[in-house]
Amino acid sequence: MKTDESGHCSPAKSMTTLALWVATTIAPAHAQDDRFTAFRDMMAEDNPGEFWVDAGKALFHEPRGPKRQSLAACDFGLGPGVLDGAYAQMPRYFADSGRVETLEGRLVTCMVRLQGFDEQDILGPHYLNAAEENSDRNELTELTAYVAAQSNGMPFRIPLAHPAERRAYALGQYTFNRRMGTMDLSCANCHGEAGKVLRGVDLPVLVDPHTAGKVTAAFPAYVLKDGNVRTWWWRTQRCVLAMRLPWLKTGSELDAALTLFQLKQAEESREPIAVPGIKPRA
Repeated sequence: MKTDESGHCSPAKSMTTLALWVATTIAPAHAQDDRFTAFRDMMAEDNPGEFWVDAGKALFHEPRGPKRQSLAACDFGLGPGVLDGAYAQMPRYFADSGRVETLEGRLVTCMVRLQGFDEQDILGPHYLNAAEENSDRNELTELTAYVAAQSNGMPFRIPLAHPAERRAYALGQYTFNRRMGTMDLSCANCHGEAGKVLRGVDLPVLVDPHTAGKVTAAFPAYVLKDGNVRTWWWRTQRCVLAMRLPWLKTGSELDAALTLFQLKQAEESREPIAVPGIKPRA
């Protein structure tokens, strides 16, 4: 590994080296999983995604926005300010907003109501297609990574007690299986059965609890290809854009429904949440 003039490792060069290692040593399709697992284990204590978690922690507790308030009073379903295990039980229904909300959607609600931010300023601009890369480190992702990490070691247990949660599940299931758009594709076309490969990569079967558990429990994840942390909304949105469908708004009814349905599929696996995960690509 190259060093700078002081003899210290250069972070930029280090990450370039890691990316090249992944590109040149990980075989396509079935061989890639085993090799990347070994690589991920090597990086376990030096996951760059931890910087996003640390930044999110600082943002969470800092008085911010026009109202100069922190997010300590935000209720993620277990009481104001209670973060341990909250992500593991989301999306869920919130009486104060009257909606089923994802973690990101709930953060937006609290940032608007408690801190006085404008929603559009939080969500930022849209990119137009799956070929565009949004490489910015945004505050919502950092906050999401921090709150999600407080559920590490716990499996997802998504509630379906409220009628709105059951409706969201049904909408998510319908949308996942519905063929849409100019390409006449559904989520299930790529992620509904084994054996599908795209650009040399096995596509995960998100209706299989074992596979879905391993994938969803790793998000938010640090994606080597992007040099950025990506959330589950971002992962779903990439598929939506690839299908030539309109932009999926963060925290929208459809976002919550698709997320709830997919995480509910993963629940049976009892896979413990471990974020930030590490992914070669997302």
